[in-house]
Amino acid sequence: MNEGKGGGDIVRKTREPGSFRWFASAALAGLVVGLGSLGGGCQSETASYCEARCDCQGCSQRETEDCADDVEDAERLAEHDGCANEYSSYLTCYVDEGTCENGAFIVSSCKAAVDALRACSSRSATFIKTACQEERLKRESCGLSGGGGPTCTGGDECAAYCGLKASCEELSDPQPNSSYVNCVVACSNGGSGSGGSGP
Repeated sequence: MNEGKGGGDIVRKTREPGSFRWFASAALAGLVVGLGSLGGGCQSETASYCEARCDCQGCSQRETEDCADDVEDAERLAEHDGCANEYSSYLTCYVDEGTCENGAFIVSSCKAAVDALRACSSRSATFIKTACQEERLKRESCGLSGGGGPTCTGGDECAAYCGLKASCEELSDPQPNSSYVNCVVACSNGGSGSGGSGP
């Protein structure tokens, strides 16, 4: 009996220090990760960018991961090219100025930030989609085809923003004098409509 009792004590004593070491290691790892995230402003910008986009558009887990990968790759390229400030300025503008409308995250006031990043490091700016690319993606999500032209300038860009602000119903069955149709007409007449300009 005493032997068994002593054996149990040995097992208990062996487990206790091991458990403590495991707990201490886990706590230390958590502290390191926590401190790393506090010091890494760009990491939080990346997370904010993908969160803003995906909360609005409803990304799958794979799409969320792809977004994070693309933006982190862009961050590394921007830093390598000496363009970290331009990269950070664009992400800040995207998150702060963008709005969610009918399942599309629209940023029409960051053209200067986009141009600055592209001028400084064009390869780090490849993750930034034009308004026309965004509109095509939105139409696909609505089960529709079409979208702006590949150059996405002038009237095409303006009309793409009109499409991004429209609902799937408005895109599939545009009605005369609706806000979407009036926006596109204004774009085709050479005005900026309510579409805005710039990614």
